[in-house]
Amino acid sequence: MEKIKAKNERAHKWISNIPKENWASFYFNGDRYDVLTTDRSECFNVVLKDPRKLLIASLVEHTRHQTTQFIQKSQKLGSSWHTKLTHYAEERMESSLRESCQYTPYRVGTHEFEVRSIETTDSVDLITRTCSCRAFQTYGLPCIHAIAAINITEFDPSDYCDECFHAERYRDTYAEVVHATLDRMQWHESPEQLMKILPPLTKRLLGRPRTRIMDRELKGGLHYKCTRCRQLGHNRRSYKDPPVVGPNLDETAIGPSAPILTRSAVPFQAPFFA
Repeated sequence: MEKIKAKNERAHKWISNIPKENWASFYFNGDRYDVLTTDRSECFNVVLKDPRKLLIASLVEHTRHQTTQFIQKSQKLGSSWHTKLTHYAEERMESSLRESCQYTPYRVGTHEFEVRSIETTDSVDLITRTCSCRAFQTYGLPCIHAIAAINITEFDPSDYCDECFHAERYRDTYAEVVHATLDRMQWHESPEQLMKILPPLTKRLLGRPRTRIMDRELKGGLHYKCTRCRQLGHNRRSYKDPPVVGPNLDETAIGPSAPILTRSAVPFQAPFFA
């Protein structure tokens, strides 16, 4: 905030009027677990870009097959871990452990510590798993100050990680199996008369339905192609070269050797009066 104020005091005043929990992750009231994007939803849309054109039964079966493959990969990945934490949490903890060497912890209570460095001083409570920097309670992993405080105790830093980062919880998440559905010929018929479900009432929008979501982003933008000169970068309306006459004088042709239709190329004819 001080850097923003030094560059633009008006911007600093505008940001100060917005509640910090709306734009700063350290003041977020809930458990964020270091996830704040919708990348998973975008990946799901890309996977179903082509299969979503199928019928409902085929689409459901394709989704089940993709989910089964994902669960199998996750099971294989989880079984390869022989540590208490997941691979992601282990890397974060090792990085924080290396950086914690520059902090000096002091015990001020049974489970309360004061962690000092050259520039800052932070307070850590191992019972409530909180730190004044708010990284401990926001991400669910011990921050640099918390690890520095845990190092002077007989406890293991991995004991203060949230359970969602444990390898055992990861394996439990993907322990279930998505079984295949029975063939339609094996479905059990209900003796009761079932209600006929109709499709929802929707209003079709104008134009062709959109079928591709991210093609424009993947290809680096939209490219126009002129239907007259067959060149990229512009369309027929923005074509600026003069028109030319084709071989049969009925169609316009574009080319360096084509004759240009000008006023001098057309013989003058006097008006005829009866």
